[in-house]
Amino acid sequence: MTALTAPRGTLARSGALLSVALAAATKIQAGALVCANASGYAVNGTAIAGLTALGRAEQTIDNSAGAAGDERIDVCPGIFRWNNASSGDAVTLADLGRHAWIVDNQTVGRTPSASRSPAGVVVDVDGDGVWVRSGPAVPRPQRYVLPLVIASLTGAGVYRIVAPVAGTIVAIRSVLAGALATGDATVTASIGGVAVTGGVLTITQAGSAAGDVDAALPTAANAVSVGDVIALTVGGANSANVGASALIDIV
Repeated sequence: MTALTAPRGTLARSGALLSVALAAATKIQAGALVCANASGYAVNGTAIAGLTALGRAEQTIDNSAGAAGDERIDVCPGIFRWNNASSGDAVTLADLGRHAWIVDNQTVGRTPSASRSPAGVVVDVDGDGVWVRSGPAVPRPQRYVLPLVIASLTGAGVYRIVAPVAGTIVAIRSVLAGALATGDATVTASIGGVAVTGGVLTITQAGSAAGDVDAALPTAANAVSVGDVIALTVGGANSANVGASALIDIV
């Protein structure tokens, strides 16, 4: 293409609304929290990873019987009040400026996890819900990935690293350096000596080979502060002197 040499009738859209193509087999109700999936199609907010919160649905659109893109929906970015999660997952005033996390298409919680997507930034909390700024221009939460080499998956070795940031460990992943022998290996995560709930990696011996990837998705006791010691402790019945590389994912 070449630069303009004559007037051009450039099309425009209002910045107040987004017009987004719906995903296949999807119905979105007016007032719902709308997200874009990995392919860029509009879906309901739900507790899965990989969604981008766009804002509030301005009308009800039913694409239940359609293919992706057969229908479009108007979505308004902005600050909206969503329902608050309950118990320890409830957002509080102490969370102002932090990200809330999608529970469903009208509810947000305070707890990040590998199976949730960010709803946006908390701007207020009252007795009726959580006010959240949502939209494609809202920055996503910063993620920090700490690498830790496990020299050997035999015995009961402990491998440690200091948390450089505060946050929540949402995933621990490993890649195996070679085949195991005799039995499975386990890797148990702890913070300051306290075991992380859901923080046990089990590396299966049967059929194991270099390059195998395993993961643990913590569910509780996984908050870290700057300077906390994160430890990975080896266990299990493996007898092969092989190691693994681990990644600790903090949000």
